[in-house]
Amino acid sequence: MISIIVPVYNAEHYLVKCLDSLLGQTYSNIEIICVNDGSQDKSSSILAYYEGKDKRLKVITQENKGISSARNRGIREAQGEWIMFVDSDDWIDIATCEKTIALAVDNNLDIVLWAYRREFRNNKSTPRCLMNEDKLFNKVNIQSLHRLMIGPVGAELRDPTLLHSWGTIWGKLYSRKVISGIKFVDTKIIGSAEDVLFNVEVFVHVKRAFYLNEALYHYRKDEKSFTGGYNPHLNERWANLYTMMSDIIIRYNLPPDFHQALNNRIALGLIGQGLNECKSLRNRGEIIHSLKLIIAQKQYYSAIQSLSLKCFPSHWRLFFWAAKNKRVNVLYILLIIISHIRQI
Repeated sequence: MISIIVPVYNAEHYLVKCLDSLLGQTYSNIEIICVNDGSQDKSSSILAYYEGKDKRLKVITQENKGISSARNRGIREAQGEWIMFVDSDDWIDIATCEKTIALAVDNNLDIVLWAYRREFRNNKSTPRCLMNEDKLFNKVNIQSLHRLMIGPVGAELRDPTLLHSWGTIWGKLYSRKVISGIKFVDTKIIGSAEDVLFNVEVFVHVKRAFYLNEALYHYRKDEKSFTGGYNPHLNERWANLYTMMSDIIIRYNLPPDFHQALNNRIALGLIGQGLNECKSLRNRGEIIHSLKLIIAQKQYYSAIQSLSLKCFPSHWRLFFWAAKNKRVNVLYILLIIISHIRQI
């Protein structure tokens, strides 16, 4: 059986589409565990309706404790040998469970992961493929997949935007045995990267995995329920994240390229840090001053200076050249351009 865990917080506008996609799966041996994390909108009544409609759906209600707590609660309640996570504002293709469980069972896998589609407010939908074709990972190459959860190296730096795509908790089917005992860390400690840290530890135990190059998951790009605007705590929380990732690398004695991957993740994190600063209500001078302080921090300075630029396309090469050379005015202009493009 597949247990599908859905954390729910104020998702009334999207929840029906999400639940319909789960209950309509062509593979019927599923349970859907919706953890209502203190919703204040109509999510509770929607969940109650669906719980009465289909006995495979179970609603658990708790006071608002955050998405990590909701997912941890869902894992504790799950009865299936397989675990899947779906966000309450997203949805999946109708045959997702059937296709992925067949792959998992037929190939004796620990994890199946797949491509997804980014769904925009203007009804534009674009596929996001992590690789060019299906691929089996076994004892020969599974460490390369694990390392991708931490960060890119070499030619993988050609597309820095893939950094966060590998480590998502959704778009994956997990064998229960590989996630046993592993918990999501509170986002108030590490920011909205709880899924990445979870996967970094989970993949220590993964022996066989399969990437399916088919976009079965639909990620609602705009108005995500668990994301927001400017985060004044982002720098501190990502510093905690990097420390915890480093601890896992050291604890499990992972190869040197894992350390390089983490350094590259930290350097690429400047993109997110910069975009976050641009969301603040401060003026241009204050934002530029904040960017100077971030670049001067030991973890960023070291990571950026060690970052190779040769594999980047020209626009990203310019971005990180500006960071390496502390051309913060150039960096600011590029961040404004990126912010504008992301809103189109």
